[in-house]
Amino acid sequence: MSALLSVLYIVLLVTAGMAGAQLVRSTPRRTPIATMIAFALTAVPSLLQLTVAPGLFEALRRDRTAIGDGELWRLVTSFTVQDSGWTGTIFNLAALAVIGTLAERRWGPGRWVAIALAVQVLGNLWGLVVQPVGAGTSLVIFGLAGSLAAAAVVARDVDRRARSAAAVSLIAALTLLVLADIHGGAALLGALAGAALAVPRRSIPVTPPS
Repeated sequence: MSALLSVLYIVLLVTAGMAGAQLVRSTPRRTPIATMIAFALTAVPSLLQLTVAPGLFEALRRDRTAIGDGELWRLVTSFTVQDSGWTGTIFNLAALAVIGTLAERRWGPGRWVAIALAVQVLGNLWGLVVQPVGAGTSLVIFGLAGSLAAAAVVARDVDRRARSAAAVSLIAALTLLVLADIHGGAALLGALAGAALAVPRRSIPVTPPS
C-alpha cells in the first residue's frame, strides 16, 4: 500500500505542476514572498526537530487527544515539523518551492495564504479521522497542487495536454481520498478553492435610469 500511495503522490504533484506551468506561462515573474516565508517557517523548525530539538515534533504535531483537550494551535503548527525524517523533509521542501511558486504566480500572495491556511486547518480535521497523529508541510503542498489542477480544468486558455494533466492530478487526489489518505482530502479541498477562484465572473449589466 505504501508503494501505491507514493506513486499517487508523485503523479498528483507532477501533473499538477505541469498544469500549473501552463497556467502561469504568460504571468510576470515576481518574487514568491508567501512561498519563501512558508519555506522558512518549515525549514527552520524541521531542521531543529531533526537535529538538536526532537521535542518540537511532539509539541507541534497534529494529535487528536491534545487537540480534543483544547490545543487547537496544533491544527496550524503541525505544518512546521515533519513526521517522515530527512527524506520526507527534503521532498516536502522541494515540492513546496516548486508547487508553492507556481501557485503564488497564479493566485498572488493573499489568495495563496488563504488557500494554504484553509487547507491546513480543514485538512488536519480530516486527518483527525484518518491519521490522528502526524505532521508535515504536505497538506499545504497538496492543497496548492489541487488548486492548480482545478484551475487548469476550468480555465479557457490552457491546451489539451495541460487539461489532461490536471484531470489526472484530480483523479489521483480522488483515489487518495477513497483510500482514506490525508493528502487526498487536502488536494480536493484545494481543488474546490481553485475551481471557485478560477470560474470566470460574469459582469451584471447596469441599466441606466430612465
